[in-house]
Amino acid sequence: MNATEHVIRRSRLIMPAHVRRFTSKAHLRNADAIVLDLEDSVPFSEKHSTRKLIQELTADVSKGGSEVIVRVNHTKELLREDIEYSVCPELDGLYIPKVESVDQLKHIDELLSELEKERKIPHGQIKLGVTIETIKGYLKVEEIIQSSDRIDSLTLGAEDFSLDAGMELCEETYKGFLIPRMKMVFVARAYNKLPLGLMGSIANYNDEKIVERNAALAYKHGFLGASCIHPKNVEILNRCFSPSIEEITFSRKVISLFEDGLANGKASLQLDDKMIDYAHYRKANKIIDRHTRIVEFENKKRLARELVEGGPLIE
Repeated sequence: MNATEHVIRRSRLIMPAHVRRFTSKAHLRNADAIVLDLEDSVPFSEKHSTRKLIQELTADVSKGGSEVIVRVNHTKELLREDIEYSVCPELDGLYIPKVESVDQLKHIDELLSELEKERKIPHGQIKLGVTIETIKGYLKVEEIIQSSDRIDSLTLGAEDFSLDAGMELCEETYKGFLIPRMKMVFVARAYNKLPLGLMGSIANYNDEKIVERNAALAYKHGFLGASCIHPKNVEILNRCFSPSIEEITFSRKVISLFEDGLANGKASLQLDDKMIDYAHYRKANKIIDRHTRIVEFENKKRLARELVEGGPLIE
């Protein structure tokens, strides 16, 4: 089964790994994935000391049932040691920023294989999340996405991409940014990876209405989750990247009607003045399957948090 069908990563909460008051509560945030950041949010003076704590932090953060991902630095002088310090049995993946070439990812893949073997971690356990943040990377994205079987998600880093493209990231340039954003969706889905992203900037975390609007719009455009930099955005993303009650109800009607129709030799039917055929039936099944997986994942996370907290959670 491919990543777009079985991985649930609606919310990817990024937090600076060197700030203990953030990481100590990370397991309670109900994010589908927690990203321990070694890159942009960590001052250069803190990078070396922070990476030495990353395995301890990973084990601590994983207690809440969320995936744990480490965002590494992309520069040669930092990347290798970031990875070497990060790889441990509790780690689910690495978030790779500013990807520009196939060679970058092949090198990382080889290093991970060595470290998994050395540390008795199942081969291929540690996945890679690719982030495109430059024009150079954007122009090679289809080659990049095929460079490693570990890749399970694709994201456009809108802030850095806008800088490299010389574009303002604002309402007026929405249509211009729709082109690279949709390319991420199409390439990710063509190669069975998770398309992650917002229709806007994650920097607008204080305006919850804007976050919700951008997340809901992203879901309509085919994205299946997004990153955020504040815990208060987590539940917004979880909700917006989940099938709505209306979607679930309609999908169940479609499945029931279509299966009854097939039993009677019909593959084209009418529901609520709309024509229903195999394409609608397949879409309905995907929606119900995603809903089921989300419910299962939410239950897993809740049980994990209750175990840590020593009793039922009051939320």
